[in-house]
Amino acid sequence: MAAKQTGGVAATGDIVAFFDCHCCPKLNWHVEIIQNIRDNPKRMVVPAITDLDLDTFDEKTGSSVNAKCYLTFDMDFKWYDDESDYIPTISGGLFAMSRDWFNLTGGFDEHMHGWGGENLDQSLRAWLCGGEIVRAQTSRIPHMWRTADPRTRSKSMLQVPYTNNGGLVAAAWLDEFLPIYNG
Repeated sequence: MAAKQTGGVAATGDIVAFFDCHCCPKLNWHVEIIQNIRDNPKRMVVPAITDLDLDTFDEKTGSSVNAKCYLTFDMDFKWYDDESDYIPTISGGLFAMSRDWFNLTGGFDEHMHGWGGENLDQSLRAWLCGGEIVRAQTSRIPHMWRTADPRTRSKSMLQVPYTNNGGLVAAAWLDEFLPIYNG
């Protein structure tokens, strides 16, 4: 998250996009994303997240398509799909937004460490500060998922201080619902 925050703050373009390093965007991935942000500068846009073929580094044939998640009271997220383009919660590292909206909402919480929780915090910031989150169905970004394949295992562990990122999100945003936080 520190790298995302540093990059977002340093960005000079009109739009900042955050993608995991283990992705391979398809041709013209940016077109619908840019149009969505131009339509509403207070919008986060999530691409169609598909499956990366580790042998070809391209989208797997017959790939599943993911973009939508919902928030749970243990400050986690679950995948789902429906017909609407609106998204309650982003999954994590694949989204874009205007640089102005990133800065106006405060970017990423500097108190969080490691991975997890930043997606929930960003989602709640967007919705509760007057923005929205939508998917861009024609913006396809194949993503490497962690599977039983040994090539998807993490080869190193980043040593960071422990932070209960979910607890930070709950404390910041749940207000009267904080007592039902299961973290």
